[in-house]
Amino acid sequence: MAFYGTHTNAIDHKGRLIVPAPLRRPGGRHKPIQSFLLVSGFDGCLALYAPEDWARVEERLRRLPMGGRKARAFTRAFLMNAMAVTVDAQGRVTIPPALMSRAGLGKEATLHGVGDHIEIWNPERLQVVIAEAEANFEANAEEALGDKEP
Repeated sequence: MAFYGTHTNAIDHKGRLIVPAPLRRPGGRHKPIQSFLLVSGFDGCLALYAPEDWARVEERLRRLPMGGRKARAFTRAFLMNAMAVTVDAQGRVTIPPALMSRAGLGKEATLHGVGDHIEIWNPERLQVVIAEAEANFEANAEEALGDKEP
């Protein structure tokens, strides 16, 4: 399953955010995703994982060395406000106040599909992160992909 695309939607006064149909039906699946796991993401966003994708994340967390202080600290912080969220009949999920605050969310959010999960961003914060990524696109590609020219 792969999530792609970027959508900006309002967040209502109860913290509910619409997850657009293309993100609830990745790859054209017939039945939309009914629940996600919501966690703190990286770089100041939140992350929504479908159950199948979350199972892979949990497996990676289980492989972290329990004796490692950094591994324990990361796991604690990553899972501190994690919660299962159900998609309601209008295609919305509810974001709890602690995670709204963590991501700096207000009256709207940008949902950005990044392959195995969906990032939820404060739109202004995402623009800063994207501008930085675009400015360093080639260098980031070399580092991430290992494609250094001879």
